[in-house]
Amino acid sequence: MKRLYIPFLTILIITLITACSITPTRLQLGLPKDAKARLGKGWISEIKFSPDGTKLAVASGIGTWIYNAKTGEALKLYTGHTETVTSVAFSPDGNTVASASRDKTVHLWNAKTGEHKKTLRGHTKAVNSVAFSPDGKTIVSGSVDMTMRLWDINTAEQKRTPIRHVGPVSSVAYSPDGKTIASGVWDWPPRASRPGAPVMSGPFGPDGNRLARGTTVYSKTQLWDANTGEHKKTLAYYTDTSAVAFSPDGNTIASAGRDAEIHLFEFDAKKGKYKYVSLNWHTETVNSVAFHPESRTIVSGSNDNTIRLWDAKMGEYRHTLQGHTDRVVSVAISPDGKTIVSASDDSTIRFWDTETRKQIHTINGHTQQVQSVAFSPDGKTIASISYDENIIRLWDVQTGEHTRTLEGHTKNVTYVVFSPDGKTIASASDDNTIMIWDTKTGWYKNTLEGHTDYVWGVAFSPDGKTIASASSDKTIRLWNAQTGEHIRILEGHTHWVGAVTFSPDGVTIASASFDKTIRLWNAQTGEHIRILQESMERVNSVAFSPDGSTFATGNRDNTIRLWDTKSGEILHTLEGHKSSVTFLIYSPDSKTIASGSMDYTIRLWDAKTGGHIRILEGHKRSVSGVAFSPDGNTIVSGSWDGTVLLW
Repeated sequence: MKRLYIPFLTILIITLITACSITPTRLQLGLPKDAKARLGKGWISEIKFSPDGTKLAVASGIGTWIYNAKTGEALKLYTGHTETVTSVAFSPDGNTVASASRDKTVHLWNAKTGEHKKTLRGHTKAVNSVAFSPDGKTIVSGSVDMTMRLWDINTAEQKRTPIRHVGPVSSVAYSPDGKTIASGVWDWPPRASRPGAPVMSGPFGPDGNRLARGTTVYSKTQLWDANTGEHKKTLAYYTDTSAVAFSPDGNTIASAGRDAEIHLFEFDAKKGKYKYVSLNWHTETVNSVAFHPESRTIVSGSNDNTIRLWDAKMGEYRHTLQGHTDRVVSVAISPDGKTIVSASDDSTIRFWDTETRKQIHTINGHTQQVQSVAFSPDGKTIASISYDENIIRLWDVQTGEHTRTLEGHTKNVTYVVFSPDGKTIASASDDNTIMIWDTKTGWYKNTLEGHTDYVWGVAFSPDGKTIASASSDKTIRLWNAQTGEHIRILEGHTHWVGAVTFSPDGVTIASASFDKTIRLWNAQTGEHIRILQESMERVNSVAFSPDGSTFATGNRDNTIRLWDTKSGEILHTLEGHKSSVTFLIYSPDSKTIASGSMDYTIRLWDAKTGGHIRILEGHKRSVSGVAFSPDGNTIVSGSWDGTVLLW
């Protein structure tokens, strides 16, 4: 299984008490310059065993992880790609790792030293899949650009003209004898999903973004002559596909489908044609398939959170492995056939014994695309949320360990914030509610109900007594933070309200909306004070300076504007980001502004002059949240690459 970011992210104003320090070495593997620690390892696209079964390669949102397959210890992180890694493969001799990426390239790595060897360039859009030929001399790659390309591993040059397909190529695989290449190719209808919603499931479409869950694409499995590149056969079964695989004996081809089925094509030597069998016990999209080394057993992973085992010869269901709490995105079987490994959006990689069918051990720490981050006021805990999840994760800042999961929302959690005293967490959700949690126990305390559409943002008043929430129903609502009682509705915006915050003195509320305006409100009476007309592009975020004299807005036109709080006049326009500004915050001394952007960077600005100070680079996807430590020396950032970085 291979994953748009929401163009509207809200701002968080928080007070931190201590600077951050994380000591475990494993959290420092492959860190970008100026970053000092990482929480989370990025979401997973694919997993593969090394030929000798000692290592596991994981294609993730931030790079390629190499693990000890026996202990689960993280050994290396390859970070040369500039965007998400979508696919990974070991060479037959185990000496080279190939990684494919959304950045349109394939990279080759020395599997022993981690040294970067070569970059294969030529694709014009995201590369979905990569595989080595059995002799290790050639690499095949499939891309959203509707081509399959063959590369000489020694020269890094293309061996022949790109092989054109009728649609984006989702998966590629070599036959065991190296004579045939199978490719999965699909057609792309217009995407039908919530406006502005992240695309989180499936291979990449022609626009370079992941297919939405439930999107229908029509596919064929194609067979090609590996030497000449000529088309050999179309296995004419239409389905929305995600992966193709050859059995080790070369007699069977499996195609994993988004119709919840696995399609087997077994070659009948006597009749000289393929016979077809469908395996259909899964209840949702099948993301990945793998054959046992003896070819008789197939393992599959699905959006129904299960791994299923099948008899490939009889076409019969055998067993279900259960334990994952979210969709299974990739499965692999060790070369000796004794271990199954599965990766899931529940942030785990799990190992299973093929004989006992019991779980052996688990690798934790992988996360989906981080949508919001918040520091506790004592600086000891970070809360993070990821898109398409209904949970909040709490992390220990000192150890980097995931300490608690808060569960209760019935749909995607969009935003999270700590109360000023740190005793409470408020979370906003697509289920139209705000939930209140006890930070010490993790227990649910209250649900604030009244909004009639998605809740995008939530903020505590400085005294912690009032909560403000922003919603797609075009309103801001105020609530009693202790009792959950609804106080009043602030109406006036003509489109979704995505950002809301209190001034430091608690007197004023600022809100930003898709209607391209910022509005100021009296926090006590709910009276509308002023409309600040923005540019032709919408406002993504808003934040007050700690001294209350100015506030800043982050905009979809790539700019930040600084405003005088009293007069409502624009003081400065900050330019430099190359894409929409998603999130911004002032330093505790009001002297600096940190901004996150869809251009994958964090920028620091002089809040008085508007001058640009520096760029922090290292995230592989849109930056979704930023916060300062109290001394202003540490910044925490969350990203759609699935990680939180401390700088």
